[in-house]
Order: sequence, then structure tokens, then C-alpha cells
Amino acid sequence: MSTTTPRLPFTLRHGYGMAALSIAVANTAILFFLLKFLVDEVGLAPGIAGTVLLVGKAWDAVTDPLVGRLSDRTRTGLGPRRTWIAGGMLPFLLLFGAIWWGLDASATVQAIVYAGLLVLYNTAYTCVVVPYGALTPVLTEDYDERTRLNGARMGWSMVGGILAGVGIPLIAHADGGSWQRAGVVMAVIALPPLLVTLWVTRGRDRATAPAATRTGTWSVLKNRAFRRTALLFLAAWSIIAAVSAMVPFYVEHHMHHPKLLDGVFAAIQFAALFAIPLVVLLARKTQKHIAYALSIGTWALVLLGLALVPEGTGLPVLAVAALAGVGVAAAHVLPWSMLPDVIEADKAETGQDRAGSFYGVMTFLEKATTAVALFVLGQVLGLAGYVEGAATQPESARLAILALVGPLPGIVLLAAAIFAWKRPPLTRDQHRELLERLDTPQVPTAAEPGYVASASPGPSPAG
Repeated sequence: MSTTTPRLPFTLRHGYGMAALSIAVANTAILFFLLKFLVDEVGLAPGIAGTVLLVGKAWDAVTDPLVGRLSDRTRTGLGPRRTWIAGGMLPFLLLFGAIWWGLDASATVQAIVYAGLLVLYNTAYTCVVVPYGALTPVLTEDYDERTRLNGARMGWSMVGGILAGVGIPLIAHADGGSWQRAGVVMAVIALPPLLVTLWVTRGRDRATAPAATRTGTWSVLKNRAFRRTALLFLAAWSIIAAVSAMVPFYVEHHMHHPKLLDGVFAAIQFAALFAIPLVVLLARKTQKHIAYALSIGTWALVLLGLALVPEGTGLPVLAVAALAGVGVAAAHVLPWSMLPDVIEADKAETGQDRAGSFYGVMTFLEKATTAVALFVLGQVLGLAGYVEGAATQPESARLAILALVGPLPGIVLLAAAIFAWKRPPLTRDQHRELLERLDTPQVPTAAEPGYVASASPGPSPAG
């Protein structure tokens, strides 16, 4: 094993990344529109809608780690990860389309049905997303090439976000359009990229070490570098979830320009898409954790500024939204490029391939944090007096929307930026040393999984 590896071919880098478009189409639709859809279209009270979303995610505590661990142990001709992607993609897309179909029933029945439907959808989503992420470590071992790979992946994710963020409301509100049609169209768009990813990764999905047998899935939380990476990831993604869900409310009830919703989404997504090369370059010139701290810190300032935008402001908000692009890009690219490094640290210690377990736990933490965030949003809106489906809301609801879009998320992001600067999960030098350790197998001396011996100053990356 070498400490440096050649750059991945363009076709592999982007062919792998294309599946992120499909995932982002679904994820953006859920984050941006489902809470408002359940409240204003289905007619559920905000508190009940938030509870439905939380219940739909509760099953992930079982499925995410379980699918990750099972994919570690899968041995087929397709490979341990591609097998799951191939088997899960059709149920994933069919259930995504069904979410937007609606039904004519009482509020209680609708809440129960939607909770059950989201349980099934989240299970199918897990069967695709967790193994897809776990492919990353076997595609390249290079510290910086992983940032480039995840940059390509998240570039496609931004494209998927733009398609869903702009396309869903456009289709749903067009003459003769509907939410049902929007869901079906997006599901059809999401299928080809998944097929491309399966094609270009053939022959590369190979187990590089024995599957974990002696340790439980949740033991990955003993790895300090993983805990730090997860914390940085969750801080950013909980804010993405919260702000995404609140933007439609902000545009309608603070800006009072609901027709600008597509423009706000497009400004954020396009700015993030074009910022990805900048984030990748910044990480290569410095360190991943430094790039994260700087980018997320600027995003926090943008959100704090967003709360200061006067009520009724229209087009100028698009410029403010675009300033969030660097932070959103960093949230997409950097934690996912840190995680494979952490997995190698674990492999150096345990001699086992636990990539699926790491991605399974990370995916569960992401979805659990997202669900809790959406649940809290629904509760806060309800307590603030939000009236479902009403064009005019009480002042208390508008102020709650403003707080949930600006100052509260901004404070969380500033804390995450400071933590990343002071407590990096794994530096470039530490990663280089662990590769040398993998070149020369030795009996580990650390007591905890994930320990990486390092002669360089500073905290060890795991342990």
C-alpha cells in the first residue's frame, strides 16, 4: 500500500457521484417540502406533522446500523455494497413517489398512514444510501483524492437538490400539475443515475479485510475520530434540515413573496454547486478541518444576517441566500471525505472492515438528528400559533419562523466551526502515518478501537 495513489479516472469519479443526484432529489424533497406539504396540503396540525416525521425516523435506529453491518458481511458477485444498492433502488423510488400521493381520510388515519409509509421509505432509502457511502473507502486511499471524490459526489448532489428544489414546486403548482405528479417525475429522474453508478463501479466493490465479527455495530462510537467527525457532520446537517424546512415558511410569511421560493432555492443550490471546487481547493491547501471551520463560520454569519432582513424584502434576499453557498458546500463535502480516513484508522487497529457499520451509524445519526430538528420545528410553530393553510399568520408565528431561520442555526454553526478548529478528527500527517501502519501490520497497543499511533504533536485521531 502506498501513501499516495493516482487520481481516479473522471468517469469513475463522476459516475460514482451521479447516484448522489438521485439521493439528493429524494432528500431535498423531504427536507424542503414534506413538513409544509403535511401541514398545508394534507391538513395536519404542525405538532402532529412533526411527530409523524419523527416516528417515521425512529425505525432507523434499527435499520441503519443493521444494513451497514449486513453489507459488511455480504459476499456476492456484485460486491458487498453494490448488491444492496441494486436490490434497494426500486423500492426506494416507488415509496418516494407514494409519499406525495395523498389520501382522503381523517387526520388521525392520515397521520398513521404517513408514519407507516415513512417507515417503509426510510428502510428502502437506507438500503441504498448506507452501502453507497461505504463504497468510498475502497475507491481511493488518498487523503486529498477523497475530498475530490466527495466533491464530485456532492456536485451531483447539488444538481439533484436544484432539480427537486425548483422542479417540485414548479410541477406541483403548474396548471394541471399536482404533488402526485411531482413525486412521480422526480422518482423517474432519479433512476438512471443509480444505474450509472452500478455500472462504473463494477469490479471495484471488493472487501479489503474480514468483516467485523467480534464487535457490535455501535462500538464504532468508541472511536474518538469518528465521534468528532459525526459531531461536525450532525451540526451542519441538522441546520441544513431546519433551514431547508423553514425557507418556504420564511419566503411566504416574512418576505411575503411566495413566488420567489424557487429563486431562493436556486440561489442557495447554485452558489453551493459553484463553491464546491473552492472548498476542495481550500481543504487541499490547508486541512479538512480548517476548511470546515472557515466555511461553516461564514455560513453562520450569513444566517445571522438573514434574520436582520426587513419584513417584506424581495429580490435582495436572493443575494443573501447565495452567500450561504460556501458553507452549504462544505457541509456536503468535508465530513463525508473525513469519514473514510476514520475508517482506515479503525482498520489499522482492528484489522477488520467495518465501513458499513460506520456509514450505517452515521446515516442513522444524520436521519435521527434531522427528524428531531423537524419535530422541534413543528412543535415550535404550533406553540407560536401557526395556523395551517392560512395565508396570514399571527406575529408570534412570523417571529418564530425568523428565529428558526437565522439566529438559532447561526449559533449552532459558530459552535461547530470553533470545535472543528480546536478538535480536528484526523489530520493529513496522522492519515499518512496510519497508511504506513497499514503497510506494516503490528499488534495494537491501545485499549480502545480506532487508536492511531502518531509521532506528531497534538491529539491522537482516535481512541
